[in-house]
Parts: sequence; structure tokens; C-alpha cells
Amino acid sequence: MHILHYNFSMKFCIVINKSKRKAKELATQFTSEAQALGNSCYVFSGTILPDTNFAIVFGGDGTILKFIRSSRISVPVLGINCGHMGFLAEAGYSVSEYLQRLMNGDYQIDKRKLLSVYYGDDIFYALNEVVLGRADTINLMDIEVSTDEGSLDRYRADGVIVATPTGSTAYSLSAGGPVLSPRVPAYIVTPICPHSLHSRPIVLSDSDVIRLSAKSVGTCIVVVDGVKVLTREHNCELTVYAKDVYASFVRVQKRSFYKTMLNKFTKGD
Repeated sequence: MHILHYNFSMKFCIVINKSKRKAKELATQFTSEAQALGNSCYVFSGTILPDTNFAIVFGGDGTILKFIRSSRISVPVLGINCGHMGFLAEAGYSVSEYLQRLMNGDYQIDKRKLLSVYYGDDIFYALNEVVLGRADTINLMDIEVSTDEGSLDRYRADGVIVATPTGSTAYSLSAGGPVLSPRVPAYIVTPICPHSLHSRPIVLSDSDVIRLSAKSVGTCIVVVDGVKVLTREHNCELTVYAKDVYASFVRVQKRSFYKTMLNKFTKGD
């Protein structure tokens, strides 16, 4: 790499999927080159240090989601894809090129709104989705979904998903939900295997407040971005809305959401 000398330095938080050899190799290379340019780097251990400019995540979308849950989204995130789907992570450049782009200011910030999920005094944040489901595989749940305007629907189902546009290409899609562009100010309510002929996913404005009330003869569980956060016997009530809480992603290249979607689902690129 050709070493340039800058009049400023940056601080990078390095996040590594340690189960992937490629992620560890790229992280080592990035750290070495960044420090050679007078920057500082530290490996994320649960806390974002003051004055951190960027978090560099070496892994796939799962690693990014895990980091956002634990970091409270205090810095812009550049994900360098070492996984499979890569809707959130970047790909196509070398580590050296990513570093040069960051230091030259040659990037854009892509802000994604999160869901705020309330259970009593507890609050959780979801970049992709929140799932209210059941722990067993036998008994269906009775779930009422309502907004401030009244009841939206009642489902007898395995559960229900509330997904952001970012999460529309994840679990909600597998359950039959539509794909939304990240620019659409909305979210999706998708029933999971409803025992009904009429139940379909519904797209709502992200200004709506959603209330989920579930009854089950067994155990209710709440899963946020793939992680179980609550277990309750028989009944569970959640309030979900999209207030102004965001995750910020660094984009070093222009990319079409639709082209990315087609490549991922038809070619696996």
C-alpha cells in the first residue's frame, strides 16, 4: 500500500467474527495499514470508546446485527462482508481502498430506523424485526394486533413478525411478507403460518404505534433480530413503534437496493 501522510488521525473500533478466518485476516491487515497512517485501532470488547470515528465490522450481516445490539449504535458502521447475504455489509473493494475512502471522506451515510419494542419498563431495539412467537411446536397462539385506530387483525398462528424495511428481506420475507425499499417510511406485520384463509401481511406507516397481545396455552417468546429476549407463560403484550432511533452505515460505493436484492436471491452474490 502506498503510504500517504494526513494532518489528522482517526480512531477505529474493530469488530471481528472470530469464527471466520478471512475476517481475522482482513482485520489484521486493516489495523496494520490504519496504524501505519497514524490512526488508532482497538478491538471491540463491549464498549465504544470516546472519540471513535467508525466501527469496522469484519463478518456478515449477523455480525453487524450482533454488534449493533451491544454497542447501542453510537458510531457509523462499515461492514466488510465475510459472510453470505451481505445486505448490510459492503463488498467489492480491498481493505486498503476502504481505508483510503474513509480517510478521504469519500463515502455516504445510510441511516436506517430501528423499531423500539416495549414490554413494561423493558425496551429493546430491532434493526430487522421483532417476533412474538411460541416456545412449543404444538399449540397455536391467539394474537391480536391493534393500532391507535383500533384492532388491525386477530391471528391464530405460530406467531407474528413486525419488520422494518431493512428486515423485509429477512424472516418476514420467508414468512410471505413483501420486500420494502429502505427508503419507505413503513413497517410490515406478517403472521407466521396463520390458521386462516384471509390473513395476509400488512404494511403500516412507521408513524403508527402497534400493540401485540398474545395468548397461548404454553410459553410465549419474544425474539429481537434473532435473539430471544423474553420468555413469558401464557400471555405477552408488546408495544412497538419506530421513533427516531437510527443505525448509521457507511457506504463507499453507490449501489442499487433492487440490484443487490436480485443478485442475492437469484445468484447468491
